[in-house]
Amino acid sequence: MNTVRILAIPVMTLGLSFANQSFAQTFTYTQIDVPNPSGSSPNASNSYGQMVGTYNDADGTLHGFLRFTDGTYLKFDYPGASFTSANGINDQGVIVGRWTDSKGYNHTFLRTPSGVFSNFDPPAPSFPSKDPTSAHRINNQGDIVGRCFAPNHHEYGWILRNDGTFQILTGSSFASSDAWFARNGSQYVAGGDYTEGTHRSGEGIYWRAGFVHGVLWNRNGGFTILDAHNSQTGLRSMNSNGDITGIYYDAALARLHGFLLRNGVIINIDFPNSTDSEDVFINDNGMIVGGFIDVAGVEHGFIATCSGNGC
Repeated sequence: MNTVRILAIPVMTLGLSFANQSFAQTFTYTQIDVPNPSGSSPNASNSYGQMVGTYNDADGTLHGFLRFTDGTYLKFDYPGASFTSANGINDQGVIVGRWTDSKGYNHTFLRTPSGVFSNFDPPAPSFPSKDPTSAHRINNQGDIVGRCFAPNHHEYGWILRNDGTFQILTGSSFASSDAWFARNGSQYVAGGDYTEGTHRSGEGIYWRAGFVHGVLWNRNGGFTILDAHNSQTGLRSMNSNGDITGIYYDAALARLHGFLLRNGVIINIDFPNSTDSEDVFINDNGMIVGGFIDVAGVEHGFIATCSGNGC
């Protein structure tokens, strides 16, 4: 039986914000697209450079893909799914993600390297839901993180460890939380984001929520806030070198930027001439992948290759 524990921390440990500094690193961007889609974007890469993500077909249906290191693609769907998103892949080639059944309910899935799928919806407080329940990432130890929704539609981040124990990742001041990564061997349990504010439920369920913060949940039972440029921030990955990637909202330009935080310095990771950036991820070899929106409103993927000192 799974053991369910809740990390609900009443006091925040530390708030961090960083400013741009001169940065010797520069990046070369390569656009990547699933062949013949109406839009596609990678969601993760393992240390070998294999990528997983989603693509839209002509009628707008989303499917999962695996991109091999030679640039070829394998397209796949969870059996019977109306929607499939491949969100995470580890060095063993195990993939996790989200799928939607014929009734519109969302579930989490695991795909083995041999192509065998299994459903592993997280235990309480989640339930079969039309809210976007998802598994976001799996690390090399087999720990999986994601988000789920309680019957009152409250969103929680979670971690399912390889020993079967399950933890909700939240805080007493959180209106919602979402876990996006579990680093391979670290002082941190997981990272992602949370929304401050108050959640109300009942007849006419609604949210009263505020600022979105990046957050790292610590193994000692606390958490650390990490906001880029004092802006609304979501953390999306952290590699074995401590490099962190994510997104933040630029209120002046009314757009999202991808970013890399390395050695206390933030650099924007935005595909040239894009109108918006999507989630940005880094693997243990420093390979950065992400998504962007072009001037025509079409979604694409990219690889950002670093050059210069400090790469």
